[in-house]
Order: sequence, then structure tokens, then C-alpha cells
Amino acid sequence: MKHDSLADAFSAIKNAEKVGKSEIIIDSSGLVKNLLEVLKEKGYIKGYELVPENNYHRLKVKLNGKINEIQAVKPRLAFKKDEIVRFKFRFLPGESVGYLLVTTPTDKVTTDRDIEGKAGGIVIGYVY
Repeated sequence: MKHDSLADAFSAIKNAEKVGKSEIIIDSSGLVKNLLEVLKEKGYIKGYELVPENNYHRLKVKLNGKINEIQAVKPRLAFKKDEIVRFKFRFLPGESVGYLLVTTPTDKVTTDRDIEGKAGGIVIGYVY
């Protein structure tokens, strides 16, 4: 039984990267698609495409071997504009290594470095 599609997708991606696979098929959701788009922009994956399966769509993710760690944050942690630094020190290994994956009221999904000047949001995961 699946409860958290984001955590399941991140776990599948991390496991596929560890064994050296070049592609993986994961379940689709709006949040997962938005996060894959951010990972593609930042160069962690080559891309993804929708694969129809009966009355359901799955995602075929093309990996490029650049992910060392990808993890969903549970419980989801809300932050104010000036509190994001606390979460960077908590989840990322270094000053400019990796990204916190966050949602904001104005954007769907973005990274900690792209939210400058916005009110705050929710930390949903990290990647490096």
C-alpha cells in the first residue's frame, strides 16, 4: 500500500541511481511531475515522459547518475522567509551543495535558491 507518492518516487530514483540504471518507471502525480521538472532544470536527471498504462499514467525517468542523495522530508516543514537557512544546515551537506525542494504560495515547486524575496513555504525534500 502506498501512502506518500513523493517518498516512493524519491526512493525508487535513489535506488536506481545506486545500481546504475539509466531509466526507471515511477507512479505519476502532479507533485512528482513538478519536482521532476525542477530536477531536470538543475541537471540531476536527463528528462522524463508520460507512459500510458490502462487508465493511468506512469512516468519514465531518464537518469544521468548525478544524484548522491534524494529524500522526502517528513513531516513537511513550514518556514518563513528568513528561516530557510536553518533547514539548509539541517539537510544539506555543505554551503552550496545540493538544493532544498520547497513549495511556495506563488510557485508550484522550486528550490531554496530560487525563493529569494518570497514569503516562505514548505520544505518537501532535498537533493544533492
